[in-house]
Amino acid sequence: MKTKTAPQPPPISHAHHAPPAHIRALHKAHQKSPLTSSTVLDFENLPPNFSSSLPAIATSTISASVASAAFSAFSDDADATRVETDIRVYKVASVPGLQVIPNLLPPSLQKTLLRKLLFRDLSDPRHRTNLHAHYHLPPPPPDVGSYFESSPETTFRAMNADGRDLSISRMLDKKLRWVTLGGQYDWSLKKYPLDPSSLPERPLSIFTRQGIRWRLIVIISFGCEALFIAGVGEDEGVVVRVRSGDAVIMSGEARWAWHSVPTVAAGTCPEWLEEWPEERTEWMRGKRVNLNVRQMWD
Repeated sequence: MKTKTAPQPPPISHAHHAPPAHIRALHKAHQKSPLTSSTVLDFENLPPNFSSSLPAIATSTISASVASAAFSAFSDDADATRVETDIRVYKVASVPGLQVIPNLLPPSLQKTLLRKLLFRDLSDPRHRTNLHAHYHLPPPPPDVGSYFESSPETTFRAMNADGRDLSISRMLDKKLRWVTLGGQYDWSLKKYPLDPSSLPERPLSIFTRQGIRWRLIVIISFGCEALFIAGVGEDEGVVVRVRSGDAVIMSGEARWAWHSVPTVAAGTCPEWLEEWPEERTEWMRGKRVNLNVRQMWD
C-alpha cells in the first residue's frame, strides 16, 4: 500500500508552487460540476452507515455549552449565540488532519462576524487588501464609519497616473478580493511576513492533550455554497460541499495540503443573509466570504 505523505513545508522565500496534476485535474473537473455530484462529500446529506462507505467519519462533538460559551465572546446577546445541540466534527481519512465542522456558526453569529470584518476591519489602514498596491485607500471619515456607509460618489485615486479611479461600488462589488488582519500575508504573491516580531498579536497555536503544538489553518464560509478541494500525496484528493457557517480545519499533514475552491454556486446564499447588510442591501446575495485563520510561526 502506497504511503501518503503531505508536501513538505515550502521555504518562506517561495511565492508559488505548482499543484500536482491530480489536484489540477480535480479542480478543473469540478469547476462546473453540480454541488450534488456523486464525487462530492456533503456532510448534511450523509447516507446511513456512511462511515463504511465514505472516506470520512464522525470523530467527536463540540458540546452545545462549550460552543455557546465560546460564541458569547463575540456578542453580548446570549440568545443570539446560544447553541441548542452538540456540534458534530468529521475527519476526512484520505487527507490526514483535515476536519470539517458543518453548521459551526449560528446565523446571528455569522452576521456579527461579517459586520466586524467588513464594517470595522476592512477600513482599518493597518489591514492591507489586494487593492492597496493599485489605489490610494484612505479610511472613511469618522462620521461615516465604514466603506459600506460611504457616499455612492466616493472614489479612490489610482496609483498609476494613467490609471482609472475606482468607485466605491466597483471596489466593494467587483474588485475587492482579500483583506489581511494581523500578520500581513500577501495573497497575491503568497508570501508571509519575514519578521515574526512585527506581528501585532501572538500567532495562533493549538495544543493537543499531549502538549504537541500543530500548525493549522481554519477556514470558515459565509454566504453562497461552494466546493472545497484538498489533497496530499501523489494521487489523493477530496471534494467537500461547504455551506454558510461551515468550518474546515487543516492541521497536521493537511496543513500543507493543496487546496482550492473550484466553484461558488450562485443562488445558494441563505435567505436570512441575502439582504445583508441593510446599509448596502443584497450585497451578500451572490457572494461568498472566506475567513481564513492561519498560524504563520511556531
